[in-house]
Amino acid sequence: MPYAIEFPIAGEQPPPLNLYRALYANLLRWIAAVDSDLATALHDRPVRKPFTLSALRQGRDGDYRWRVTLLEDALWEPLWAGAQAVGVLDLNGCTWPVRWSDARITHRSYALLLTGVRPADHIEMEFVSPTTFRAGDLDLPLPEPGAVFRSWLSRWNDFAPPDRRISTALLDVVRANVAISGHRLWTEKHDLGRSQVVGFVGQVTYVITQARRLNQALVWQLNALADYAEFCGTGRKTTHGMGQTRRMRRER
Repeated sequence: MPYAIEFPIAGEQPPPLNLYRALYANLLRWIAAVDSDLATALHDRPVRKPFTLSALRQGRDGDYRWRVTLLEDALWEPLWAGAQAVGVLDLNGCTWPVRWSDARITHRSYALLLTGVRPADHIEMEFVSPTTFRAGDLDLPLPEPGAVFRSWLSRWNDFAPPDRRISTALLDVVRANVAISGHRLWTEKHDLGRSQVVGFVGQVTYVITQARRLNQALVWQLNALADYAEFCGTGRKTTHGMGQTRRMRRER
């Protein structure tokens, strides 16, 4: 059952914003405070970790916030208890208090994501942080529909209950029926400390062509994956701040 948690960060001085390795280490530290075996298992998991991490961002209220998403239920209680037990972010040896009691929490079950969608033939997405995909030994910083929906579907099937998984045949529907109808995009470098990766940032509208002629269950599944993107992120390095994604809601 995916969770998105925004933790307010206190302190007299602004925290450094883009220490992704340190943020990653803090997440494991919080979980290890409650369940060291789980923290070790997460660290050792080779690919597709069941969480994403954002950079620290300053909101309109002036507060800094750290956004963490969880894709497996088993992570929620250890993370929440660990945040309370540790109570701070340690960034390069300096600490900032975490106001965990003021955290904003969003929770959706996989069942609700799949059955509670409001199907649309236009899917408007915002890629909040640099997003890219692996193409052999290269990066592909383009919002190509097949790559985007494949990323969401692979994460869904990795973490959803078996009875809620979506057939990979949906990608054939994407190739034949999903196109970009508009975008406002640019590229940005994402500094990972030891390297930099170029990704795209901005807004993209995907249109499901001939949506009324398709099996409506497929249209529902495409929309469910777009809603899931808020939790799972898109593309590479989502545990290091990349691929933060949200669906845009507009009245038509």
